[in-house]
Parts: sequence; structure tokens; C-alpha cells
Amino acid sequence: MRKHILIGLLLCLSLNLMAQDSQWFAQANFTWNAWYGVGEKSLVAPFHKFPGGGGDGHTGWGISLAGGRWMTSVIGLRTKLNLWQMGTKSEDGVKADKYWTLNEQVMFNISSLLLGHNPYRLWNCIPYIGAGLSRNMSAAHYTSDINFGILNTFRLTPKLAANFELGWNSYEGNGGIALKDRLQQITFEFGLTWCFGTSKAKKKAEAEAIESLSEGEIDALNAQLADLEAENEQLRKELEEAKKQK
Repeated sequence: MRKHILIGLLLCLSLNLMAQDSQWFAQANFTWNAWYGVGEKSLVAPFHKFPGGGGDGHTGWGISLAGGRWMTSVIGLRTKLNLWQMGTKSEDGVKADKYWTLNEQVMFNISSLLLGHNPYRLWNCIPYIGAGLSRNMSAAHYTSDINFGILNTFRLTPKLAANFELGWNSYEGNGGIALKDRLQQITFEFGLTWCFGTSKAKKKAEAEAIESLSEGEIDALNAQLADLEAENEQLRKELEEAKKQK
């Protein structure tokens, strides 16, 4: 199973690198996460492990780093690395296990899909789905995971956006495939997204804006250029006359 996951990750990464009509982005987030054991229903009672929710711990903090490319204004690929520790409360205190996950995710910009591409939009809603590998560094154990979530970006500048992300992860547990046989996790992430590079979509929009100029506007620009040329010619003649008088 791990071999199939690795092959899938490599294929997605290859598509990511070969994309041309796209824009690169990078993200950095702080993460808060709650873990649910085998048999617990994270989607039915997602706040059970949160402070004040009546749970018995299994929460922790971490960071996430991600990078990817928008293939179009609607579909993008993202490679994401999460690093966190999970604290378990008990009578002896708090035990912290350290984890990392590496996922490849497909992202769908619903805002662009429904409302059209707009680089000046304040808020974008971006669901995603993915899969990857996870390692419990404290127990020296690897496992596979599947995940989905919703990324929300809020435009700050043309290149920078704040983001809030809600995610759900399911880890292989006890060798089972059903949700009741898998460890589950809910994550909240806050951070920044930095975009770089110019997409072909933006270049196309700029070209269309130029082409959309009316003939009257083009004639006005040509008239302004002609006036400037005439002024330059007049100045040249006056300069030549001044030299002759000397």
C-alpha cells in the first residue's frame, strides 16, 4: 500500500512541476489539532476533545509548511508538510508524542468556479482532498493517511494573503479501512500565503484589456503622440536657430 501511495505522490509532484499555465504559492501556518482514537466519532462530535468539550486530552500544537501551483484559476496542487506534537493528559501528567505528515493535495477554488476568476477578490473558499504518509517519531512508526478540508484565503496585498484552514485527517489504524478502525484528527490552522510569478491567465486578462480599447481611445492616443512629436520638432528648430544666432 505504501508503494502505491508513493507512486501516486510522485505522479502528482510531476504534474505539479510540469504545469505551465499557473502561479506558484507558499504557505506557513500555526496548527492546533485534536486526535480521536479508534472508534471515536470525530465527524459526529468534532469538539469533544476541545477545551471545555468534555474530552480527556489528545490535543496539541504544531506548524505546517506548504507549496504548490495553481494549474488554472480553479484547480491547484499542493505539497504539505505538518509537524506537531500531541499531548495526552493522564494522572502522571502530560505525555507528548511527536508526529509529521507529508501529503499531496488537489485544491478546488470554488469562488473562482462559481463567480469567475478575480485576482482582487477579498475571500476565496478552497476545498481540498489528499493523501500521504505520516510518521510517529516517538514510536518510530509509519502509516498512511487520507485528508480533506477547506482553506480560506483573505487578500492583504497582490502577493500576500492571510489564511484560515479547517482540516480532517484519517490514519490507518489496526489495519482497518473503515473510519471506525482508523485514528482521526481535526486541525485548525492560521497563517499566511505568499504568491509569486505571473500566471498566463493574468497576462491574457491584460492583453484583453488592451484589445478592448475603443477606436476612439486609440485615435486619442495617436493624436497625443502626434502632438508630442510636433512639440519636439518645434523645440529642435528653436535650438538650431539659437545656435545660428551665436
